[in-house]
Amino acid sequence: MKKLFATLLGATAVSMLAACGGGGSDAAVDESPEGQAVTFRQANMEALAYKVGRLRGMAMGEIPVDEAAFAKGASDVATLAGMIVEGFIPNSTKPNSAALPEIWMNMPDFQQKAADLQNAAQALATAAQQQGFESAKGMVQAVGQSCGGCHRPYRRRAEE
Repeated sequence: MKKLFATLLGATAVSMLAACGGGGSDAAVDESPEGQAVTFRQANMEALAYKVGRLRGMAMGEIPVDEAAFAKGASDVATLAGMIVEGFIPNSTKPNSAALPEIWMNMPDFQQKAADLQNAAQALATAAQQQGFESAKGMVQAVGQSCGGCHRPYRRRAEE
């Protein structure tokens, strides 16, 4: 758990440095609760994307399978998924955020979609820990589908 929080802290620091132009520019970091929520959720989503990508790579045979890393990664994804909603406080829409206003217009649906992801991730983590990689690898797709179920209605696309 300490390693996970260190990863999030590091990702947050990187995001904050990027927001400041590498630390040497005059750009100010938004220290408001809303600005911090955006920074937190962006770091959380980047960590989630990395972890899910590693799991998907192993499940699809694109990277070597490491049972222990797979089980840990699945557990990390479940933990990260459980923190998603925390980063979506009221009025935390910023120009550098991919979050669409529809999140706050339909918060119960957004929260349900986040819970669906957490449930899929927890099922994957439990299967990976109790039954091993071969039994759990097919569940990675359900986690990815849960991500997409939220991204489609609530995430700004690159071309927007």
